[in-house]
Amino acid sequence: MLKNKLIACAVFLWFTTQMSCTRKWEDHNKINNADLTQNLYEKIAADESLSKFTSYLQKTGYADTLQLNRTFTVWAPTNDALQTIDASLSGDDARLKKFVAHHIAHLSYYSDQLQSDTTRLPLIDGKYAIVKTSWFEEAPISIKDRPATNGVLHTITAAAAPVANCWDYIDSLMAGGNNMARFLKNYVRAERDTTNAIQTGINPLTGAPIYQKGTDTVIRNVFLNAVYDLSNEAKQYTVFIMNNTVWNNERAKLDTFYRTSSADTTYNLARIYTAKDMAIEGALAPDQLPDSVLTKFGVWVPINKSAIQAKYKTSNGYVYVMNYMNVELRQRFPPFIVQGENYSGTLNGSGSPIYLRTLNNPNNGQTFRDLYAYNHGVNKWHVRYRLFNVPTTAYRVYWATYNNRWNNTLNQRLAMGTSDNKTFAYRNVPYNVYNEEYLGDYPVSSFGNLDIFLVSADIAPSSSNQNQSALFLDYIRLEPVLK
Repeated sequence: MLKNKLIACAVFLWFTTQMSCTRKWEDHNKINNADLTQNLYEKIAADESLSKFTSYLQKTGYADTLQLNRTFTVWAPTNDALQTIDASLSGDDARLKKFVAHHIAHLSYYSDQLQSDTTRLPLIDGKYAIVKTSWFEEAPISIKDRPATNGVLHTITAAAAPVANCWDYIDSLMAGGNNMARFLKNYVRAERDTTNAIQTGINPLTGAPIYQKGTDTVIRNVFLNAVYDLSNEAKQYTVFIMNNTVWNNERAKLDTFYRTSSADTTYNLARIYTAKDMAIEGALAPDQLPDSVLTKFGVWVPINKSAIQAKYKTSNGYVYVMNYMNVELRQRFPPFIVQGENYSGTLNGSGSPIYLRTLNNPNNGQTFRDLYAYNHGVNKWHVRYRLFNVPTTAYRVYWATYNNRWNNTLNQRLAMGTSDNKTFAYRNVPYNVYNEEYLGDYPVSSFGNLDIFLVSADIAPSSSNQNQSALFLDYIRLEPVLK
């Protein structure tokens, strides 16, 4: 009897659920299947209040697009809304086509699908529009969710003309005489790229392909390639462009840190390192700007809102022209930390004497990793580390070691640049002591890469003294001296 009651109850619950789902589906169909006798173009053309937009569709060829067996969403501006559009627009085929395309998206977007207050939707002109439940860009949506056989139509009471992106605005600022903008646009370099290269043969010696001269090289913009692609419509950015006076001052602060054998190279390095922290990902409106922003390179850049000389809302963010900017040198030039386990080579290419350990710091109990080398059997055997793009200044050099193995005299030293450099003398690594030790100062006179060598004791190796030529290293720290 109990079993039969349970079965009956389960059947009742299933039946009730199915009826509920059926009603919801029927309600959905009532909303979405209403008046599904016209495609999007036919629905727009049948609306007298959209006759001007209909003529634009016909002139640009999008009348045919909106009759295809694909799905679209159209935000169609009314005749009244189009009265405010520049009269020259209808006479410029390219501009008109971009304008119309800026009101059309692939797929169907009903107002109840917009879960957040603002959603960026891709349009068929390649740009994105900020769409809310009742707004398309800055245009109010007057009639929502009119279904068609191939999508959905919304009517808007203002036009939404496409605007330039951040990179386009920098181009216009360059045309207006801004030197930072000119540098950003013109600083390019050639890079090898065989993606679209034309192959003309095969090297008989190596078997490598031979390409037509010039086709295996592309010109790329340094800023777009190394910092952010500000022309990317799918992402949003905030960019700070300094006026000419501020740009010259900020760049001059960095000249001494990027010295090379070429004056032109030094000048360009100072400019790109000045500019690299002037863009962040994300669109910050004027009322959203904080007192400082953190760049992708870990630099805190102070933002003085009263120093905004001009501001531009772009299709993918904001561009601000600044008449004041002062990034602290300590932000531009943080210390270099070289972890002992991250070595790049050894004297004889052998890594077999090296042990990478995980230990507890006896001072605070925190875990750390270090390098321990033992039984290498070579006088003045060394481990090599490499730092990239080291600015030209003096550095205070420190190391941290933990010899928890050998209670004897154990000497090692750092050599800068070359393994036989004598800037720093041998130092004893005391037994069972973990500390950071100041080794001295080292000047870097030319911008570039720097090799650092951890060198073992200067003793003839034997089976009885391997414990005296061991190596220990947690990290090396180079603290720049900033005046």
